[in-house]
Amino acid sequence: MSGKDNIKIAISKGNNFLMETDYLDDLTRPGAVLGPKTVPKRTLDFINKEIFTEKDAFKIHKDNIESIYSIEV
Repeated sequence: MSGKDNIKIAISKGNNFLMETDYLDDLTRPGAVLGPKTVPKRTLDFINKEIFTEKDAFKIHKDNIESIYSIEV
């Protein structure tokens, strides 16, 4: 999950990870899922705070996706 703490831990170890949200159909756990707008907002925030570079974001959101899912973005 792309929670702030998880992302900070991941980027401290390199940029070989994905930022994803999960869909959870459980009405007893409202807010347990990050919304689909979370990843782009969080990415921009981390770039602005210099936690990520633009190069990191490109690798995380394009190169890693292409490699894992064998697709071209």
